[in-house]
Amino acid sequence: MELDSVTVLLAVLKSVIELDLLELIKRIGDGVSVSPAKLAAQLPVTNPEAHIMVDRILRVPTSYNIINCSIENLPDGGVERWYSLAAVCKFLTKNEDGASLASLLLLQQDRVFKETW
Repeated sequence: MELDSVTVLLAVLKSVIELDLLELIKRIGDGVSVSPAKLAAQLPVTNPEAHIMVDRILRVPTSYNIINCSIENLPDGGVERWYSLAAVCKFLTKNEDGASLASLLLLQQDRVFKETW
């Protein structure tokens, strides 16, 4: 089942990297959880529902243990998710030299690169 949905994971990771969500979470602090609303507020978007879309995007890598998620129960009965980086994210975020494997993932998801195969 996981192999069937790996293309979804790769497409979502591409979006996460292009939106710079992993780097935003890393800048907030190591091991610190952040809400989708705080992440969406740092994106250059005007969509008032951006925090909902960020939450939906981050659920996919969470299901593969790429991102950690904790849930907070709200007084109105709803829930709010808080995201932090899992250990594997050290390879997908920039190190002290500014390098990461994220660019390789973006290359593999590039349309021109895929069509040559």
